[in-house]
Amino acid sequence: MFDQLTLYPSYYTDTSDIVEEFYNPVLSVAKVYDRVSAYFSSKALAAYAKGLSGLINNGGKMRLIVSLEISEDDFESIKRGYALREELKNHITISLEDELTIEEEKNYCNLAHLIANGYVDVKIGFTNTGIFHSKFGLCKDSNGNVIYFTGSNNETEAAIRSNYEAFDITASWLCSDFDIQKLYRAESEFEKLWSSKDSGSIVYVKEINEIIKKKIIQFDRGRVILNIETLTDDALILAYEGDKIVLYDNLKSYKISSRDMAISQRLLPYYDGGYPNFSSDLTYIEMNEVIKILEKYAKRKRFNFIVSKSLKEYLSTVAYFIKERADYGKSIKYYEEELDPIIADRFENFKSVVENELERTLRLKQMWSAFYMYEMKNAANFSVPGAGKTSMIYGAFAYLNSTAIDKVDKLVMLGPKNSFLSWKDEFKSNFADKKTLKFLDVQLTKPSEFEFRFESGDRNLILVNYESLPKYESALLDIIDSRTMLVFDEVHKIKGITSIRAQAAKRVSAKAGYKYVLTGTPIPNTYQDIYNLLNILYDDEYKIFFNFKKNDLKEPSPIMVEKINDKLYPFFWRTTKKELEVPPANEDDLVQVPASNEEQEIINLLYRKYGRSAFHLYIRLIQASANPDLLLKSLDYIEMYGEENNPWKDMDPDAIVFTKEEIDLIKRVPKTSKYYAAIDLAEDLHAEGKQSIIWCMFVDTINKVYQDLRMRGIRAGIIYGSTPQDERDKMIKAFLNKEIEVLVTNPHTLAESVSLHHTCHDAIYLEYSFNLTHMLQSRDRIHRLGLKDTDYTQYYYFILQGNEGERNTIDERIYYRLKEKEKRMVDAIERGVLEPDPEVDLAEILSLFDN
Repeated sequence: MFDQLTLYPSYYTDTSDIVEEFYNPVLSVAKVYDRVSAYFSSKALAAYAKGLSGLINNGGKMRLIVSLEISEDDFESIKRGYALREELKNHITISLEDELTIEEEKNYCNLAHLIANGYVDVKIGFTNTGIFHSKFGLCKDSNGNVIYFTGSNNETEAAIRSNYEAFDITASWLCSDFDIQKLYRAESEFEKLWSSKDSGSIVYVKEINEIIKKKIIQFDRGRVILNIETLTDDALILAYEGDKIVLYDNLKSYKISSRDMAISQRLLPYYDGGYPNFSSDLTYIEMNEVIKILEKYAKRKRFNFIVSKSLKEYLSTVAYFIKERADYGKSIKYYEEELDPIIADRFENFKSVVENELERTLRLKQMWSAFYMYEMKNAANFSVPGAGKTSMIYGAFAYLNSTAIDKVDKLVMLGPKNSFLSWKDEFKSNFADKKTLKFLDVQLTKPSEFEFRFESGDRNLILVNYESLPKYESALLDIIDSRTMLVFDEVHKIKGITSIRAQAAKRVSAKAGYKYVLTGTPIPNTYQDIYNLLNILYDDEYKIFFNFKKNDLKEPSPIMVEKINDKLYPFFWRTTKKELEVPPANEDDLVQVPASNEEQEIINLLYRKYGRSAFHLYIRLIQASANPDLLLKSLDYIEMYGEENNPWKDMDPDAIVFTKEEIDLIKRVPKTSKYYAAIDLAEDLHAEGKQSIIWCMFVDTINKVYQDLRMRGIRAGIIYGSTPQDERDKMIKAFLNKEIEVLVTNPHTLAESVSLHHTCHDAIYLEYSFNLTHMLQSRDRIHRLGLKDTDYTQYYYFILQGNEGERNTIDERIYYRLKEKEKRMVDAIERGVLEPDPEVDLAEILSLFDN
């Protein structure tokens, strides 16, 4: 509907494409188009034929009043005889008796089709003195919304394409009580003119002579014609219309039928319901294959086959020479070994512009990353968390948005809501006073779709979280264009190859001029995790260059792993902390805390109760090591992993029942020795004037830690899954301002897109799981680019140790298994390859309990 479109108060032909920005989108959803124009040509209809097609599909109608530039006396005098037909023919159908050019024929055929089928009615406007020179239009949608426009523009091709014209619009759902009178008066005036009820007026209209109307209707081809070539007689024509290929069979010398197996069998994969209907989602590669098949077939059967200009232009435009891009990507990444002089010159020019645009000075590695992303246009940045990926993106944006280059006017960031604050703060840190931040944050204002469209017009940073992507998809499809830099932050969160979110992400990215995906964990589980990001970035090219089948990526052979990494290498950039000279973290401090007798009894109890269920034993031992009260509650897998990352969606619930004596035992130990040792450390750090962050897994533990810290006079703050975004942002700012001394949280809530390293250097791990991604990303909150050489980073892992000869918790085993996985991942990065960290499965959990 109109209220969902992006509209502007005024349009000027020197700054706006009024066909694409006004006529086509408005008419595509209109039910009524009433137009008064001093001049008219059927070529105007051709200019916005796409919009008229939408009007027709909506069951709509166009009423047009135009001038013949003749007086009433002239009209009445020629009306008396044969001269009438000749005179009117000279004005309206001036070329109908002559041989038409194919372009003119297209225009007349469209006009004929619209008139013949009652979609368009035309009447002639006259004045008693002077000429009929009014110019205004009214459009209505099925919801009753009205758009009124008036200005210098006529209903002619020149007015649309060539002349300098301007017009203003008034929208019924936006205008004031004063301005809405314009709509009412325009509607009344049009109806008065159309019905010619006011015979005393100086302005009135007359019907088009029926002879002339019949003459025009002879040209009706039964449809609105979008491609001239489809008028060619005795030919098979393949055209591009409505974002798909369409086949027109105008053959006379040869008859193609659905039974013609020579052609239908080869084209079968591309059909949607059989000949001649092609699927609407064919890639440009598949379109080229269709053309090749039809060309060979036409040559063999000796008939004329034509590919329309629109289809050729489309294929030429979207053809992204990905193989050449791969070679170029490698050349840029090899810059340290052997730098091409041409690339060196381009880099120096890029660097010069960026340094002038940014207040912040990028490290050389960051500058190369920004340059690489600009040059590649569509690329991935897999730099480790804390390497400054946001600044790298802003480096590319600074160049593209600069006055000298002027290729991008906005950055649309799709990502987790936790990242919004960082994107806004980093914009200010990178640009300072050199560029004003004008942002739209959907988490702050929660706009309707209409408000989103309206408010996004002049923003240079638009922030949309993944959960909101389906809600704003329609608006994003209109907003994102060739002048948009589209960024998917933490792209690994787009789960599921066929999920609603993944499909929406692919659709909204189609028209973006520059596309980038960011993640420090590109393959968190299996190689299937790269499927979505590659399809977002390269769309059609995925099939021709990568062409990894989904099953190939699930459990690839060693040869396939090598092939995957060879194909991926040119298209991603990865910067490590070592390359950016981030001071290394201290060796982990493992704090071993012996279990008390009662704590040992609880550990032994769990082994007896859950001995046959390794998964439940694994979780319950994690809970018992810090907060035994959790043993009396049902397991909440989402609380542990987050809704998106939960690998145990289908796991049977915990069915174990404790006896009264066992419950009494658990209640006697609501918090363990390990728990109190962690609180004591936080208090010691506080006494030294140091901030700390305490990582837990369970909300109940987070709340207990918070209460105990407050009881000890420590200003603490908590953030977990249900904490509203505005409260999270306030909490983080308060922590960075040292108004909060200890922050208590869990990894799946705050382990991404948050920087705490400027004020906090100590992290306490009270509860932790087998999830390597959670551990690495949580560590990176305080170990990031920007640390001074004199800064330290210290991680404390608290381990509840069972008594000698007794059952143990699995704290220590989890920790060392995580370190093994981390080393394997780092080694792979050093070799320049990507390896997955598979989700924890039952077999791996069972291995934790091997003696």
